[in-house]
Amino acid sequence: MLRRVPCTDIQNTAPSCLSLSLRMDFVSLTTPGLRKSPQVRTISFQKSVLIRPKLKPLFGLAQFKNRNTTMTLSPSDPSSLNLADYIRPGDLVTWGQAMAEPLELVKSYIEQRHEIGPARAFVGLSISNALNEAITDRISLISYGALGTLAPLHSKGLVSLVPCRYSTMPSLVTNGQLRPDVVFVQLSPPGPDGTHSLGWSNDLLPVAMKHARVVLAEINPAVPWVRMDQPLDEALIHHTITSTQALPELKAPDPGPLENTIAEHVANLIPDGATLQYGVGAVPSAILNALRSHRDLGLHSGLVTDEIVDLATCGALTNARKNIFQGVSVGAVAIGSGKLAEFMTDNPAYLSCQTAVTHGAAPLSQLDSLVAINSALEVDLRGQVNAEQVGSRYLGAIGGQPDFMHAATHAENGLSIIAMPAKSGRNGKRSRIVSRLSGSQVTTARSDVDVVVTEYGAADLRGLDVQARARALTRIAAPHHQEHLEFAVATA
Repeated sequence: MLRRVPCTDIQNTAPSCLSLSLRMDFVSLTTPGLRKSPQVRTISFQKSVLIRPKLKPLFGLAQFKNRNTTMTLSPSDPSSLNLADYIRPGDLVTWGQAMAEPLELVKSYIEQRHEIGPARAFVGLSISNALNEAITDRISLISYGALGTLAPLHSKGLVSLVPCRYSTMPSLVTNGQLRPDVVFVQLSPPGPDGTHSLGWSNDLLPVAMKHARVVLAEINPAVPWVRMDQPLDEALIHHTITSTQALPELKAPDPGPLENTIAEHVANLIPDGATLQYGVGAVPSAILNALRSHRDLGLHSGLVTDEIVDLATCGALTNARKNIFQGVSVGAVAIGSGKLAEFMTDNPAYLSCQTAVTHGAAPLSQLDSLVAINSALEVDLRGQVNAEQVGSRYLGAIGGQPDFMHAATHAENGLSIIAMPAKSGRNGKRSRIVSRLSGSQVTTARSDVDVVVTEYGAADLRGLDVQARARALTRIAAPHHQEHLEFAVATA
């Protein structure tokens, strides 16, 4: 069962050779820092054969042929869970974001926070109503952005922000700056091979689990069993509970005439065979809808949404021309409805990957036709992008935008696109093409922006000098804002 919550535009935000390995033995130990022993499970293995597809070296999809692996987790009733046995005062706790929020564990943590004592929580995009002002009396919130239900909390000074590219998040965990002490994860029921899946979000969770002192899991029957780039290491899990929490559903606003006009301009820039990265919101939804007549599109994106289902169904999304993960759509965090859950369930054409695969420079450098489509709050006349702040209001995140935009500008046939309405505010009072950014943040450098698109057209900035860039951007601003911008160009 899915529960729908409102959606606002969210900016798309984040190794050497991939290998697939399984722990071949298991010893039950008393984990340091725990007041009770880890949950004991039965783990058995049968011989497996690793198949290496004929892909370019460094990155590719590893699979097990005739895999028959049994890892049995024994979930308990959540009412018996005493989190003070696992969480210490001062600990850093983290959990999955968006659809992957383990709501039963988070609920228990909030209810038991006074018994546990002051601690910190590193959270990502939150679309549930679990986090509110009251919990900050014992839980200090940290995030990479003011996204979803974190936005009003940040405006009250209740969320500390870590400004970072999403691609750097795994290293912040492994190097200790954001290494969690306790990790909560949400799991699917056992899948076809008897193992569990992280379902909606792979992302940072495997890295966090590997480096945490404690990993707690909840199994929710509403979570789809999704294929992952590496199997879940269930031996890292110390305790498991059941959950029947209804998952939130995030649906982008239906595109209107404005968004559809922008989408038409963007679609004209994208060739058949391009590999797409995109964000969430009405404009990206409209763009994906406008691509249904394209052929052999690929997907390699941090976020994926319902719209990819229609692209795949109509034959536009095949991933046939990708250099890596050929025939497979790749994402890290899935956000959508039951329609998307059904599409992802045990689908060999969709792979949920870790951040190092979706956002890392090495795999992105192998995508020759990467088209990165992102949005902005403002673009100045130099082509600098602000996707974070308007005045004193912080509304977004750095996220994965600079990772994908930079990679797209360097791809052989790549293209980096900023797509946004030309104006905002009541009656279009405020231009989003500006002479100078209103905030101090530059999310994406001007050198990583190829094309800026509004409802008034597309400004191709490639090869233009500073003055020519400013003139091109002025032409796609709202007509009643162009005179002011032309004056800024003339007096610069």
